[in-house]
Amino acid sequence: MKNKGIIIAIIVVVIAVLAVAGFFMMQNKDSENKETETKTAKVEESKDVYQFKADDKTVQLGVEFASLNMPKEKEYSEIESCAFEGLDKEYTYDHYMIATYPEGEKDKVKTVYFLDEEAQTTEGVKMGDTYEKMVEVYGENYEQLDNQYTYEKGKTQLIFLIEDNVISQIEYNYVTE
Repeated sequence: MKNKGIIIAIIVVVIAVLAVAGFFMMQNKDSENKETETKTAKVEESKDVYQFKADDKTVQLGVEFASLNMPKEKEYSEIESCAFEGLDKEYTYDHYMIATYPEGEKDKVKTVYFLDEEAQTTEGVKMGDTYEKMVEVYGENYEQLDNQYTYEKGKTQLIFLIEDNVISQIEYNYVTE
């Protein structure tokens, strides 16, 4: 009789342990599902912005600069920001320059400037290409102000300056609020 009580107590403890373990496993699975949904949302978000690829890195505008793990810059400069609290910073590489803006303790990518014909957009357009190539690749859905042609995608812009039918400058810009 005493043994029967011990066996029942052991069974109750085992069932309780299994129930608690099952509960934590379900919680962990829900957390993993939410994390997967968040990652998927970020990937989908990135389809709605312009991105620049350089040095085997993807530079997404509006994200923290440090998270990009960029190679060492050739030149670096900073100046007190007139639009934000903190320092605006510029990182110059061989063929492009990345400008950041402060947001709290982080520096976020604001602009990517092309410096020469070696840099090209993700879609293959570069300085020295023609207006026709720009339109062939990006279409005619741009805003024009004098010789500046601006394409918008989400909170990002891709801006071309055209002189004598040739692209003389390209920049990606993040539209801050």
